[in-house]
Amino acid sequence: MKTLHALIGASLGAMLCFGCGGDQVKSEGVPENTPKWALTPPDACGVGIAKHRGNLGMAKTTAEARGRDALARELATKVEGMIKDYQQSGETDGKDFTEELTTQVSRQIVDQTLVGTRTRIAHVSEGDDKQYYALVCLDPESFAGAFDRMNELSQKQRAALKARSEAEFKDLDMQLDRLQNQ
Repeated sequence: MKTLHALIGASLGAMLCFGCGGDQVKSEGVPENTPKWALTPPDACGVGIAKHRGNLGMAKTTAEARGRDALARELATKVEGMIKDYQQSGETDGKDFTEELTTQVSRQIVDQTLVGTRTRIAHVSEGDDKQYYALVCLDPESFAGAFDRMNELSQKQRAALKARSEAEFKDLDMQLDRLQNQ
């Protein structure tokens, strides 16, 4: 139940707090048949890309899994980092010396349960370097239904959370329709 609460809180926070990125991503070096939404996905969505090597099912499954992974990283990512900095100075045989060593390590960990995701748009690029693109988004009905299954919230809290999430998903649907019609 705590995981579900964390998911709902993180999901609503992410949807309400993410700014509109617009077309700020530069597309230099990106194949021209790359869908625009693959570079700047709408809120509450993740993009997965997989090389199509003749097996459409494998490319689809891989791209969708990568899209869910990207979506989970948007909602909650634990980042761990460490910098080690070593310095030493001294003298040997009448000459000064110094040595320095700096190392940096960082890792990102995602442990997120996603309730109700589905592929909203899929695209297979043409040409020699075929790619399968999948836009994976939280599904409004499944996501809102998770609120009804919670035991620890009052009816009033459930209704408020559900109403906010439905409003955000309506906005998401409008953005997705706009993307598909471009």
